[in-house]
Parts: sequence; C-alpha cells; structure tokens
Amino acid sequence: MKNTLQNVVTPEDEKFFAAQYFSMNDKVCDDPETDEELWTYEDTYNWRGFQSNIRLLLGKEIQQSTLTLKFFPEDRISVKSESPFDKIDECRNEDEKVLRIISYIRSQLKADFAQQLAERLEFLYEVSHEEHSNEIAIMPESLSNFVALLQAETYLKYPDVVLSPSNNIRVQWRTAPNRHFAVEFLSSGDAQFVIFSPDPWHSEKTIRSSGIASIDSLMEIAQPYGVLSWASR
Repeated sequence: MKNTLQNVVTPEDEKFFAAQYFSMNDKVCDDPETDEELWTYEDTYNWRGFQSNIRLLLGKEIQQSTLTLKFFPEDRISVKSESPFDKIDECRNEDEKVLRIISYIRSQLKADFAQQLAERLEFLYEVSHEEHSNEIAIMPESLSNFVALLQAETYLKYPDVVLSPSNNIRVQWRTAPNRHFAVEFLSSGDAQFVIFSPDPWHSEKTIRSSGIASIDSLMEIAQPYGVLSWASR
C-alpha cells in the first residue's frame, strides 16, 4: 500500500501557497496562519479555487489541515448547502416584513400619495414574486429606509418607484434630461444617488454627480444641485 502522506498537501504547502495568494491579491501577510482578519468572504471562495491549483501543481491530494480549518471554521463560513426549506422560511419572513411596511404606508404614512405608493409597492411585490418565486421579493431594509426618508423629508413629491436587480427600492424624480435625481436605497442604511442638474453658469451644460451617502445626509448633499426645484411640492 502506498504511503499516502507523500501524496497529501501539508500545512506547510498551504502556508507557502497562501502567501503566494496574498501576494497576487496585493495583500501583505506576515503569517497566513494567524492573520485571519485579512480574509474576506471573496477570499474564501477564491482560496478554494486556488487550492485546486495547488493540487494540480504538486500532484497531491488536498485533505483538511490545521491551516484550512483555522481559515474556515464552521461558525464563520459554512461550506454546507442550505436546506431549501430554510431558504423558503427566510423568504417568507422577509416578505412578511415587506407586507407590514406596505400596510403601514397605506394607513399611517403622512403623505398625500400614501395610497398610490402602497398600490405601486404591492404591484412590484407581486411581479417580483412571479418572476423570482424563490427569492425575497423586495428587500425589507431597503423599503424601510425609503419610508424613513419620506417621513423625514415630508416636502418630497411622489417619485417613480421601481426595483433594482438586487430587489432594492429605486426611486427617481425627473422632469427633464438635465433635471434628474435617482436614489437606490441599500439595506445598509446608505443610498446610492445620481443627479443631473443644469449648470447655473452655462445653461447649455449639465452637471452630473453621483455617490453614496447615508439616508440622513442625502438631501443635504442633493440640495445644492437644485433638486428641490423639481422634486418637492
């Protein structure tokens, strides 16, 4: 019987190639076994592919080593596939949150367009469910952040409301090609925004600005571009 230890990638092999991995990805790693904070989720999956290259280069089999276990403990990153029932339960819970927020908009949001907004969100919810029945229809944190903006900035007009590819709420106030204010509400509490507005010194030119800001500071950042002239009542 063959000595299988000679055909196994050792922890020392992994440490060497881990250092190579960090180098290739512009990271500095003094000790790949202890510098765990350098590892991101993206690194995790990239590293697994890199391990396959180790096997091909050395002609050895990969077994679990001390290094591998330290990088990927079960409580940090699960390598087991989720149960489909867990996914269904998660979607149901998130969908229930969305429906509660829509109900709140309909009954308690102090805006003259509350009913219209609730109907629009119900439509988007149903369409999203039909197209992607196994996914969360609308990200509840995104919708909640949108409502928070409307509650804080009560002067805003009713915007066009759509869903982003990530099922975040995306809205826009637009009256002309050079009067455009679009916002996508992220689950983190931030907002990605795009602004097109007339250049006050050159009427034929358009100022273009984009960025990410907290919900609390969004309108303060947008106001100097004159967005309230077309986005407020």
